[in-house]
Amino acid sequence: MNEDSNDELDSGLILAAEECPADKFTLCHSFSAYDDVIIRKLSAHGPVLIRGGRGSGKSALLIEAHRRMRDVSTVCPVYVSLRYLPLLQSDGNEYIGHFCILLSQAIQRELNERGISYDFGIAETQASVQLALSDLAQRLKMRIVLLFDDAAHIGREKPLEVFFDLFRTLSSSLTSCKASIYPGVTKFGIRFDVFNDSTVIDISRSDVMQNQSFFPDVVRARYPKLSDRATFSDRLAPNEFANALGRAVVGNLRGFILACNRFEGKEKIGIPELTQCLLDMASDYFWPLMDEVAPKLGMYEALIEPARAVMESMIEHVSKPVKERARSVAQDKVLVHRQLVSHYIKVFEILEYLGFVARREASRGMKSGGRGAIFAVNLCNILDAVPTKRLTLEMVEEWITGISEPAEIHISGTIFQTIKLPSLPEEQGLAILEKPLKVLGRSQAYPYGLTEAIIGRLADGGYTTVGQIANASDLELDKVDYIGAAKIKAIRDVVYQAIWM
Repeated sequence: MNEDSNDELDSGLILAAEECPADKFTLCHSFSAYDDVIIRKLSAHGPVLIRGGRGSGKSALLIEAHRRMRDVSTVCPVYVSLRYLPLLQSDGNEYIGHFCILLSQAIQRELNERGISYDFGIAETQASVQLALSDLAQRLKMRIVLLFDDAAHIGREKPLEVFFDLFRTLSSSLTSCKASIYPGVTKFGIRFDVFNDSTVIDISRSDVMQNQSFFPDVVRARYPKLSDRATFSDRLAPNEFANALGRAVVGNLRGFILACNRFEGKEKIGIPELTQCLLDMASDYFWPLMDEVAPKLGMYEALIEPARAVMESMIEHVSKPVKERARSVAQDKVLVHRQLVSHYIKVFEILEYLGFVARREASRGMKSGGRGAIFAVNLCNILDAVPTKRLTLEMVEEWITGISEPAEIHISGTIFQTIKLPSLPEEQGLAILEKPLKVLGRSQAYPYGLTEAIIGRLADGGYTTVGQIANASDLELDKVDYIGAAKIKAIRDVVYQAIWM
């Protein structure tokens, strides 16, 4: 096996809970009382779906539920990551075969790690998995809880109907199924009724006025210096700083962590430093994020430009009163007529998935007539659009308390009038798999990427595309010069991030 050189690996930046080493999980993750309620529901009997955007904390909640259930003698929890490329590239019986093998391996691994002597075997059909799960539960005298992570991919929806059929049939009095999904999943299949066959939990944390301690608690756990009063100017308190950042990224935890990382090494933090952080996040993280994510969207890649146009239009709409001096603080929420939301539904789902907006309410009456949905808008992009590009304490207070009324976009308005939706192609797979290796390199929007040295060595080893790396075995990668176990793990983590968002 090749040896690794540690100088090319960045073990300090862990953005996805799935990549966090087990011995560091509790150090990197903090859970609020709100989270504890969700974790209890994941541990209880009955099927549960937790729904949230990219980096919202779905995986962390599933892993923490798994970790806590291991201490309960009457429960056998099994965490199953569905980040497995053949699942994205198959459908029907082929998907079921891959799924059953993956589940069987995860169950056997869990039994081995807990020191339970039981040969679960490899079940390759739905019926054999059901029988094996029933036998396991009765032999162990335990309830089996299956936690499926990354069950849904926004760019590959066809296999979802098969997954939800499996989710429904595997759920029984002895087996409880839980899964994470993204906003806007609609391909549940004809036999799965999402409201009758499961409990759906939205895990949005964007409304900080409901829980003003969550983001300060995360900062205290992960960035002690950023919770120290001495670090801040007289005009900015640590709690205000944490809640302002949390609200700025509409509660997206991955965006929040990336924003906090920008303050590393700063001796003093005040309004100017916070202002610069939000402006930088808008220009070198959020807008580039659309280009990074586009090749992962499959048939929905064509909607990236309409999504950009919708976002720009909403930002212009909320900042216009400030430009015209009708308001001193831009409104941070938008009430969009339900017909417009319905017309641009996939666009809004993509924006919500990426952390540009977060749905606060599904339906509210509009002053202009009719009803609509309320979306909280990313403050980084709003601040970048106001004339002064300067954050004030008045803005911070109004935005983190949520006291302003939302701006309205009504059905007869012209705000989205020029934004046309293209015809969507047939599902062909993910363009990211055909992209050259250089797209996996580190950047502001892709800080967890690979170094130029690692990319060069993979290229010298004959690997030129993301798909080739994704399909290569560990043994094949180990044959590349200076690519050993640690680098293979890092490469796998980056590839998983690239494909699975």
